[in-house]
Amino acid sequence: MKIKHIIFDMDGTLSDTAKATYAATTEGAKVHGFPEVDYMEILTAMGLPGLEFYSRLYPGVSATQLLAIEKQIDDGEERMVKSLGAEILFPEVCEMLEALLKDGYSLYIASTGSTRHVHTTLQATGIEKYFSEIHSNRPEKVSMVKEIIAGRDASEWAMVGDMFKDSDAARGNGIIAIGAGFGYLAKEDEGLFDYVLKTPIDIFNVLRLCL
Repeated sequence: MKIKHIIFDMDGTLSDTAKATYAATTEGAKVHGFPEVDYMEILTAMGLPGLEFYSRLYPGVSATQLLAIEKQIDDGEERMVKSLGAEILFPEVCEMLEALLKDGYSLYIASTGSTRHVHTTLQATGIEKYFSEIHSNRPEKVSMVKEIIAGRDASEWAMVGDMFKDSDAARGNGIIAIGAGFGYLAKEDEGLFDYVLKTPIDIFNVLRLCL
């Protein structure tokens, strides 16, 4: 078995997105009077799609109000991401992607985040150029990863992520599941993955084990 293709989740795996989201929710509380949100609440909800994410942050708020909040927070988050640029990435992420591409690996993004959010982050951080395909804006990852693999040899693929849905997407497609221990991966969820990275560069140790 030799891994040739690597699929990455984005938020909590490559990008420390909670930085921008927290700044945007804090701004929303001050400017628009939205309820204040704790940073840890954002971390635990990170990765949930669309309104499910906002209903977790603002429980009891009507769907109509949530849509208004979502629009304001998304706009604020986009500004924060553009302002932070590459600083929103976890340390060593750029170095890892550059080295993987140089070594001949093909890289992909599979994110449940909105297309707007995913492309804004990839462009603002300068890492969009590393990826062959970018898939986003779908709540379910198993089918998204299946679409990326497209019937090719599953033994040549790996998925890197920080949540159960990433490990589920890997397991559901018969590929290696790698946990982003340097990201938002909770200690209690590490057992869901075949390997756990302490730093992004650790991925090369895992890839050698898969030879």
